Amino acid sequence: MKTYLKTLATVFIALSSLLSFSAFALPSGSELKVGAAVWNLFDNADRHALHTAYIHKPLEDYYGIRPTVMLITADEGQHYFAVGAAKDVYAYGDFSVRVAFHAGIVDESEDLGDSIEFYSSLSAMYRLNQRVSLEAEVGHISNGGLGDINPGSESFVTSIHYHF
Repeated sequence: MKTYLKTLATVFIALSSLLSFSAFALPSGSELKVGAAVWNLFDNADRHALHTAYIHKPLEDYYGIRPTVMLITADEGQHYFAVGAAKDVYAYGDFSVRVAFHAGIVDESEDLGDSIEFYSSLSAMYRLNQRVSLEAEVGHISNGGLGDINPGSESFVTSIHYHF
């Protein structure tokens, strides 16, 4: 129970920070993301995490790829630090679909088999207004066979995006 309260408090602080955030120094068209995740989705869905990310504006000279930096903080204290790329592959009105791929390092690798992990995701977003979008994401983390074992894990993430 304490873990849930701690995660809820962290999400509240992160959202409060987003709402009072001054984005003048960051490129227009970029996003900040905060979300709550359930991991081990196809096993027993017993892990929870906080996902945070900075998603850069689309690089028009590079097919609209969006560089990203991500941090996943799991309920038992593990952290996943990653860099990657996202691409908006479909848009219709306020609805859009995005794919993303990240490569990063997990600080406690016993459960995942290696300290180097890859995270890929598919998400659907709905834009509420000029500044805020809601996202539902399905993701998979794996070491790509680099470790002695490669259990992998799937996640479902609900997030809020702040656009600036």
